[in-house]
Amino acid sequence: MRVIRVAAAGLAAGAVLALCTIASPAQATGRGWDRTGCTEARPEVASISGWVSPGACAFIKRQIKFGKVSTPDRVNAYVDMWSKDATLWEPANVGKDPVQGLDEIRTAISGSLSLVPDFRFRGTRIAVNGPAVMFEAHNQATLKGHEVAYDAVYRVLLTDDGKVIQGRRYYDRHSWFKPLDPTLPDPFANIADDGTPDQGRAPVLGPDELIERMEAWNSEDAEALAGRLTGAPLSAPGLDGGTLATMQGKLAYLKMFFDQVSDVRLQPGQAVRVNGATYLEWHGTVLPKVQNERVSFGIIERIGDTGGISSDWALTFDQLPLVADEDEIIKLYGKLR
Repeated sequence: MRVIRVAAAGLAAGAVLALCTIASPAQATGRGWDRTGCTEARPEVASISGWVSPGACAFIKRQIKFGKVSTPDRVNAYVDMWSKDATLWEPANVGKDPVQGLDEIRTAISGSLSLVPDFRFRGTRIAVNGPAVMFEAHNQATLKGHEVAYDAVYRVLLTDDGKVIQGRRYYDRHSWFKPLDPTLPDPFANIADDGTPDQGRAPVLGPDELIERMEAWNSEDAEALAGRLTGAPLSAPGLDGGTLATMQGKLAYLKMFFDQVSDVRLQPGQAVRVNGATYLEWHGTVLPKVQNERVSFGIIERIGDTGGISSDWALTFDQLPLVADEDEIIKLYGKLR
């Protein structure tokens, strides 16, 4: 079902234009930012891109520390990353507020670590644009004897001293629970390429195209989304680490995604453009076909850039609210206790 919503386009346009403004080298240096800074953190991750402020470097080091420390120090290490007025978001029913304030954040992480006490991660690619950071990570945990590994994008906004004032976590909880409940639907399991990989080469997205892209998500226009990134293989949840290199495969994936939802209402969040990639955050609500009410939902798109050409395309989102209603999700969490 395609429902086009453009009433908020003016507001969205202002948000996109503001978020896509990239500081020039002279501006960045004048503010104490350094594209080669945070040298002590760089050996710990695959890459750090963008103009890294001292505050962003402080956050990166705190995040790396949390990924490695052991219980009980890790709760304090996690809370130390957050501002006292911070909010933390994950997909949930729209009536459920984000976690807010240090006390709630401490309670939330303590509960999570009680369920997955050996949770650990390592940073991979990190992209910085002023106070906005996209921190990609490879996560691992043991869930009731099952080893699970999954990738995540932690999107944060920082205060000047590098504390997180707003955090949103993008990862696929479906990967947690499928080993514990084999009956959990797996909508993308049979999506595969059939034919010749895309032969075209498309220039990277420009800031003036982002409103059109938002409208493509909200109108469930798979052709517009995939067609603009011809030649860029797609990696996404449910593909078991593989990619889709044909237009047929990418369209099949997106159409399957839209088959799981209706009433898509996404707005631009943060956009971070660095050498080699552009990250786009789409955040809002959807109505999954398995739910009785809309849920808050978000997607991170990462579009690789090789010489100004879109070279790869990755989506990060949570399948779980698309295949399990609130009662089922509560039961799944009960399997971890």
